[in-house]
Amino acid sequence: MNDFIHHIPACIDLYKEGDLRGLNLQNLGRYLEEKTGVPFRNQGNIYKKYSEKKLEALAKKLASIKVKDPGGKFSLGVPLQAEIDYERRRIRKPGWKVFGILYEGVLYQKLVSDLIFEGRLSLDRCSILFTNQLFGTWDRDNWRYHARVSLYGFPSLISIVGLVEAPAKPKEFYLRKQMGTPIESLKEEYEGRFLDHGDSRMTEVLKGYAMQAFLFHLTGDPFCEDRNCRLFNSHWQAEVLHSQMDGQYEFCPRHEAFIKELKDRSPFSSLSYLSTSCQEADDSITRIVNSRLGITNGNVPKILDGAFQKPKKCG
Repeated sequence: MNDFIHHIPACIDLYKEGDLRGLNLQNLGRYLEEKTGVPFRNQGNIYKKYSEKKLEALAKKLASIKVKDPGGKFSLGVPLQAEIDYERRRIRKPGWKVFGILYEGVLYQKLVSDLIFEGRLSLDRCSILFTNQLFGTWDRDNWRYHARVSLYGFPSLISIVGLVEAPAKPKEFYLRKQMGTPIESLKEEYEGRFLDHGDSRMTEVLKGYAMQAFLFHLTGDPFCEDRNCRLFNSHWQAEVLHSQMDGQYEFCPRHEAFIKELKDRSPFSSLSYLSTSCQEADDSITRIVNSRLGITNGNVPKILDGAFQKPKKCG
């Protein structure tokens, strides 16, 4: 059984980067809140609150972490001015078209972490960025970079482009492609057997990845070996669709019990910590507590009168 290695966070912060092609962050947030008992905040565009000076510096850093040769070891280089200009435009315009650039995932995560936490890592917030950018990590087994769907940490990164490109499609799809069959014809022939850009199933599928990010925050272990469980670490598109949409159950019995224990603990353990450490909280925390304690329209039952105090907010 997974063990809690960190206290339950006070909130789940969801960020977005770029055009997510219809991905419903509110829907994902409500799902996480329902499953875990931890309130969420839809923080929106990750770049919206930063100054031009900070975004200019970020553009230079982003331009320097592109993986130009997936088959070679990565090394930081001096980016061209055109590369910096591209990064500047895309972070200022959320609808900017993606051009299939692969970024070094660990360094990308570090840049995002610096933006969100500003050098003060907070375990009281589970932060997840959903991005339309493609990132990869170095595979020591075959000595090359591979695109990834997710990279879990502080914060966790989840790529909607990676969800399309990283898990392998059916083997025959690639054979037919090598034989010269037009890609659009193949997509039509294999429709439904893999996810594509703008796929209506994207939000539903990413619920499992969001839960993986949350479990990593709590335990450091986001995956399950049961292919029917949403926490299964899928490498093929068929596995993604099965574990997220067609499995025998949503979570395996082991993780179902863990999630129940998590929800039973939340939010009270977080609230006691929150009130003493003055961590930033959202009104949705109060909403959950009110529903648990039977508080309606701000009226506290007499049995609880004087025993309940609204969490403090910083600033």
